[in-house]
Order: sequence, then C-alpha cells, then structure tokens
Amino acid sequence: MIVVVVALVFAGVLGGCATFSGNGGFGAVEQVARERLNKDVEWQRDDRGRGGVRSTVKTLLASPLSVDNAVQVALLNNPGLQATYAELGIADADLVQAGRMTNPHFAYLRTSEGGERKLEWALTFPIIDLLTMPLRTRIEGRRFEQVKLAVAGRMLEAATVSIHDLRVTVAI
Repeated sequence: MIVVVVALVFAGVLGGCATFSGNGGFGAVEQVARERLNKDVEWQRDDRGRGGVRSTVKTLLASPLSVDNAVQVALLNNPGLQATYAELGIADADLVQAGRMTNPHFAYLRTSEGGERKLEWALTFPIIDLLTMPLRTRIEGRRFEQVKLAVAGRMLEAATVSIHDLRVTVAI
C-alpha cells in the first residue's frame, strides 16, 4: 500500500512539472525577426490580433511602399506563415504530453457466490510511462527546438522572397 501512495505522489510531482511555455515558442521567432530583420511578427490567434494586424497593414499601405514596409506587410499579412506558427503550438503540446503520465486506471469487481460476497479493487498505472518519461521529454524538447528553428527559417525565407519579388517588380 505504501508503494502505491509513493508512486502516486511521485507521478503527481512529475505531472505538475509539465506545463506549456508562455507563448508556444513564438518568442524565438519574434527574437529572430527583431535581431535579423528589425521587423515585427505576430501570431494572430484571435480576432483582436487579426484586427490589429489589419490596422497596421492598412497604415503601412497608405504611404508609399518602401522595401522595409513591403517586408513588414509580408511578415504580418502572410497566411502561410500564420499556419506555420501553429506548428509551434502543436510541438509545445507534444512536449507537455511527453512529460505527463497516462491516467491511472481504477477498477473493481464485485461477485457473489451463494452467500459469499467478494469485492476486489485494483489501481494500476503504466510503470513504463514513468520509466520512459525523461527520455520522451528530452526527445520532444529537441523536436520543439527544431520546430522553433524551422519556423524562424520559414519566416526569414518569406522576408527574403518578398524583398526579391519587390526588386524584380521595381526592375521591370
């Protein structure tokens, strides 16, 4: 009985350590945009965010279009980038899930034979989850870092393509 209590306390402590990052890893993308491009990027997750971006884009397009403004519009108003940013949330959720154990299973069996009644109780939890949790968490942590870098790379690629397209348009 003591082993079960210790195991449940241990599982609860480990489960409490697995939490989502504050911004789903998007902070790394924002940092790359600021450091390398001196531009803002925004992950538009709700109507308020989309409205703010629309307003910013309207303001940028109201003035003559410079290369800097074109890149900023491309980074803010690109639906492909917004879909790419969602990959960060998925990778973050996978990391959190890797740090959690599956729920314990409680079962009981009640039988009666003649005048005798039997009641059996069982509380089970997958020990293999407990043993593999550190490895799973490390693997998912590395994958989360890879996704952050890949998303930042796609953001930089979108900025480069917009500069190239603008230069081709101006040259024509």
